[in-house]
Amino acid sequence: MEPGLQQDNKTIILSLIRSGRIPHTIIIEGSEPEERADAAILLAAGIVCRGDERPCMRCNACRKALGKHHPDVFLPEPSKTLKSGILSLKDLRDGYLSQMSIRPNEADAKVTIFREADKLLREDSQNALLKTIEEPPQKLYFIFTVQSASSLLLTVRSRARIITLRHTALTDEESEAAAEHITDGLVSVYEYDLLRTLYGLSDKERLRGALSAFVEKLRLALSFYGGVNTGDASVKKLTRKLDRARVIALIEATGEAVQLLKTNVNIQLLTTWLCSRYRRITWQK
Repeated sequence: MEPGLQQDNKTIILSLIRSGRIPHTIIIEGSEPEERADAAILLAAGIVCRGDERPCMRCNACRKALGKHHPDVFLPEPSKTLKSGILSLKDLRDGYLSQMSIRPNEADAKVTIFREADKLLREDSQNALLKTIEEPPQKLYFIFTVQSASSLLLTVRSRARIITLRHTALTDEESEAAAEHITDGLVSVYEYDLLRTLYGLSDKERLRGALSAFVEKLRLALSFYGGVNTGDASVKKLTRKLDRARVIALIEATGEAVQLLKTNVNIQLLTTWLCSRYRRITWQK
């Protein structure tokens, strides 16, 4: 059964598979847990597929991967001896790490999917994976799914390709349009264009929706730097003007603003502050 992914998220995963440059460690963030899991399974199917165009969704390998019973696609579960939903370090070593040097059973590679890895793997388990992540066998892939890649250790994140999915409940058309205006304001040579856009979002809920949609575009820009073409016009504008470090800084600044919206903040002061932060990030040398 084919995973139930939104079309744009499916396109992101298929684009990565068909690029022929699948990294050995991938973090899938964003959207909802079910869609992250579906994206990971689709990616795994693309790795083990025996068809000409991966994933063909028809070959025996694809069907097994999609049905979650392919012998070379592993889905670690929490340790039965623990009630906390964690995979213990001992079970990780005995059940998975010890098997990683063994040749695949049917496919050309092995894939291990750590679903909701920030809850499944403690820091000691993430650290135990580092040596294999740093020097992976040629036919071994790791996929981590999380709400946000920042919940994993920096040492893991720095060695992985991060793929960001759109949320299932995408913001409404007004918020999407406002996010596009914010993008235009950022890339404009005139600061007033950005200030005018932010000032126009004088209602907290409108600003929250616009910022949420804008963060989605920034995360898609990060995926673009990783080799995934999203086809979003706003993302193209951002990536033409900004490098990866600036996009990350914009995500952090936007996150701060969203948190401030939960307080009794003056909306005009917030938009002025945010405009200043955005311009400092985009204009810095």
